[in-house]
Amino acid sequence: MSFVFPMPEVGEGVVEAEVAAWKVAIGDTVEVDQPLCEITTDKASLEISSPRAGVVRQLFGEPGDIIKVHAPLVELDVDGATGAEPAPAPAAAPAPAAVPAAAAAPPAAAPAPTPAPPRPSAGATTSSDPATRGATKATPAVRRHAREMDVDVAEVPGTGPGGRVTHDDLTAFAARAPDAPLAKAPVALPQVTSSGQDEVVKIVGIRRKIAERMVAAKQTAPHFTYVEEVDCTRLVDVRERLKARAQAHGVKLTYLPFFAKACSVAFRQFPNVNAWMDAERSELTVKADHHIGFATDTPTGLVVPVVRHVQAKSILQLAAELQDLFERARVGRCTREELSGSTFTITGVGSIGGVLATPILNLPEVGILGTNAIRKRAVVGEGDRLEVRPMMYLSNSFDHRIIDGAVGARFTARLKELLEDPESLLLELA
Repeated sequence: MSFVFPMPEVGEGVVEAEVAAWKVAIGDTVEVDQPLCEITTDKASLEISSPRAGVVRQLFGEPGDIIKVHAPLVELDVDGATGAEPAPAPAAAPAPAAVPAAAAAPPAAAPAPTPAPPRPSAGATTSSDPATRGATKATPAVRRHAREMDVDVAEVPGTGPGGRVTHDDLTAFAARAPDAPLAKAPVALPQVTSSGQDEVVKIVGIRRKIAERMVAAKQTAPHFTYVEEVDCTRLVDVRERLKARAQAHGVKLTYLPFFAKACSVAFRQFPNVNAWMDAERSELTVKADHHIGFATDTPTGLVVPVVRHVQAKSILQLAAELQDLFERARVGRCTREELSGSTFTITGVGSIGGVLATPILNLPEVGILGTNAIRKRAVVGEGDRLEVRPMMYLSNSFDHRIIDGAVGARFTARLKELLEDPESLLLELA
């Protein structure tokens, strides 16, 4: 029997997705929950899993193609209505007769009430029988997250609407199984090697989304970049003194929490920098909360995980949250929600060694902070004495439609003032 699996709804407001890579080929036999393909929406990359077992008969689209939600994605040849059955058991015994009912695909209405009652209960568990896994309610993103955590999603009690398993459910379940391994890192873009012939690499997935967003940003917003030099002597000293204390809490303290907190404090004086611009409506939305995105290099391309409510968090809280976000972003485990909604972005190549950059805005934001390498340089100190100090350049880019040059300069000067007096940021507990 033929079963056509449509592109599922993978997020609120998502109406289409790009096929980044197929995980199966025509003729392959697939099991329930086996990955079929990887898709890209906005800046999130997700795996789509099969709801039925069967043989792949048709793939709708090539890598790089855009498929609408609910449009055909994969056609499977299933064994009648028992595609999710793990093995061809004899029909004589009464037990196997009950298996297909529990394993029926979502369209079959009759068996649905059976697994539903226990799911809303936080203490309920789901059968681990492979024949019943297709009845587990979970989005493709949650199923992928479960595989990366080496967690059987059918074992996780669902607390979402209708007993749906959520990311928080996985986290809570994994907390009772601390030996669950980390996810494997996603495969990077194919690297072109010297072979004597040119090789054409199709740009798909996150890389294509990055290209589209960068072009839109440069064509839409007139950028200007303002650069200021910061004496990091006290910042370096404070971080060195606090590193051991942070480590005692299991947190690696970097400079990023200081940069984020400095931006948040500066937004109080310059609220228009923490805003979204809607060019079509000619409206500026000044954001009440400080949701700062952090441009992160990953094997599959640039992503921007977001720390929310920076204004309400301490340096240590920010450091802990950043550590968790970066670890999951680099292995593709951030949710779509964690990769969207930023009101301002911080980007930097200081860890690589760059001393200056001109960042491109992350639309619809109107400002982005570029942080660069802290390097020891000879500077003129008090009494015109030549001294060696750790110095850094801040390179802020702004949307000149909204932020005037003088405003951008004053905002950057305020950041300089805060970073050269980092002890003041430690008082910002909220």
